Amino acid sequence: MLEAERRYEAKETLSVIARDLGVSRQRLAGHLRARGVKIRREGPSAEQVGEMCSRYAQGESLATVGEKVGFDAGTVRNHLIAAGVTLRDCHGRER
Repeated sequence: MLEAERRYEAKETLSVIARDLGVSRQRLAGHLRARGVKIRREGPSAEQVGEMCSRYAQGESLATVGEKVGFDAGTVRNHLIAAGVTLRDCHGRER
């Protein structure tokens, strides 16, 4: 798995590496996660969405929440909306 980790960190895709190793993409991703590798383009976990909601409710901006949790502001916005959070306008007022 060290070779797979090295290749993934060198920006090869999970699909290509998994095919070369003869395993599924999901299985390879699981092994890499277990080794502490952050999987690219993976959405936030339920815990991370909870943290997003909490930070936003405490007054942090979408951008600040994203920086703290490791996602961009658009991703934070989408997950807050999906969680039923009412977003503030650009002046900090509820819409």
